[in-house]
Amino acid sequence: MSERTEYITRPREEIASVLERERRFLTASEIYARLKRARARMALSTVYRTLERLRKRGDVAERVDDAGEVSYMLCAPQRHHHHAICRKCGRVEDVDCTAIDRFSQALKASHGFVLDDHAMEFFGRCKQCQ
Repeated sequence: MSERTEYITRPREEIASVLERERRFLTASEIYARLKRARARMALSTVYRTLERLRKRGDVAERVDDAGEVSYMLCAPQRHHHHAICRKCGRVEDVDCTAIDRFSQALKASHGFVLDDHAMEFFGRCKQCQ
């Protein structure tokens, strides 16, 4: 099987630009609305396809809220981290969690359980919203 080259397309550039300007999770509809305001010519289906491709590449993080709505944020793929999300304004801060290594070792020692993966989010209020 031959490996396909990933080209940087205009939709990818425009969507990445929207995500770079905001430090919070955005739904595909929110991204689409911002693109429309900026007079970008793109279908909502293109936004969804592009976000899925960016997610698979590790360029965006995806989260599902309690209502089942999916949102996306540009994320640093080179290092594992978690997110602290402001419940008031939606701003997101990256949180390193080196304590997970100790927790994983304790989980294995106490329960014989080997941790393959994990996901954590922290909710509260950012410095500006306190």
